[in-house]
Amino acid sequence: MESVLVGPDAIIDSLGVVSLIVEVEQIVEAEHSASIILANEKAMSAKNSPFRTVGILADHVVAMVQEVRAA
Repeated sequence: MESVLVGPDAIIDSLGVVSLIVEVEQIVEAEHSASIILANEKAMSAKNSPFRTVGILADHVVAMVQEVRAA
């Protein structure tokens, strides 16, 4: 089973999710020199949240970094 970040079975509360998102953005910037904003308008309006599980968040991070590097 994959760790749920958002929803009734979440392993952290909403403040924890916000803290995690900020920390991931900072780590990506420091270690990969890519400035990303994970909680952007596209992510927040998506039918399926990119923050639901650890795996989905990881996929979202990779996609965002690839998008920044392609620009």
